Amino acid sequence: MLETTADYLRQNLQQQVAYCVESHEVLHVKQEKGESFVVLGVEDWQAIEETLFLNRIPGLVDSIHQAHQDVLEKGDIAEALN
Repeated sequence: MLETTADYLRQNLQQQVAYCVESHEVLHVKQEKGESFVVLGVEDWQAIEETLFLNRIPGLVDSIHQAHQDVLEKGDIAEALN
């Protein structure tokens, strides 16, 4: 995660936002007074929202972990699926 100040962000907004969007980096902005905040691209935010949504489905995360473990144990995706 990159860090900057609100003053620097204000002076270099276009450049900083373009970098965040292109690199998929999160920019942590510290304000002199008040709460800090983050800047991230909409594509990255949508991925976070999707992950949060999928984590609400009962048993899905456990199922994914089990499938991953099966692949590791069997060493072959085709075998693990059977």
